[in-house]
Amino acid sequence: MPYPTSASRPSTAATSTSFFAFGGSTPLHSPNLHPTPSPSVAAQGYTPKVSFDTFENPAASMFSFTLHVQSEGYMRNRATRVFLCAASPDESGREALEWALECLAQDGDELIVFRGIDQEELDKDHELVREEARDLMRQIQEKCVEYDPERKVSIILEFIAGRPTTTLDRLIALYRPDSVVVGTRGQRSVMSGVLGFGGLGGVGSVSKYALSRSPVPIIVVRPERKVRKVREKRRKDPKRGTHFDE
Repeated sequence: MPYPTSASRPSTAATSTSFFAFGGSTPLHSPNLHPTPSPSVAAQGYTPKVSFDTFENPAASMFSFTLHVQSEGYMRNRATRVFLCAASPDESGREALEWALECLAQDGDELIVFRGIDQEELDKDHELVREEARDLMRQIQEKCVEYDPERKVSIILEFIAGRPTTTLDRLIALYRPDSVVVGTRGQRSVMSGVLGFGGLGGVGSVSKYALSRSPVPIIVVRPERKVRKVREKRRKDPKRGTHFDE
């Protein structure tokens, strides 16, 4: 299991509302956003909701592909919490997503999963990007069932092209999450050179940006492999106090 290394505890009775076309106001992509038919991505026990696709719309303010499913019987209530997870395709992003699915999201919660894609990805066949999103949504549902088959959750997946830090700001404003989950590093080819904060060694650009700018609590998840490595290094340090071994 990966470990969160920097976190503000999420509210246990949050009242944040997720603003989206299938439950609130129109998303940030409007007014150029329209529901689009899509092959079903709902696994057994899940219900597909409205999807959106602006890849083919040159007038759209943001090029994105959005998928949404809910567990059968899911009901939003006063205790519903909303979490936003930046899930890059590398190890760090995968660990952050798995930690959010296994340890954070509970019955009645909503999880928004954001994956940024390079603008150059849109020069390829858009259907390849859409299929990647569908595959990820299926994997998320499988993990949800694996970790807790009785849990009822709402899952929204956002594949969005553009600068990840800007997109993260807009998604926070849109969904008003109780907290944001990020990995220690992610999509460095896209994010390199975005910011140059000091004092946060081992943390990627998006994580640094979120920690310094986010108006909501940030949870930074470190891969378990890296946690074990740091522990071993500390144990071998001759200057380390022996009281830590107790």
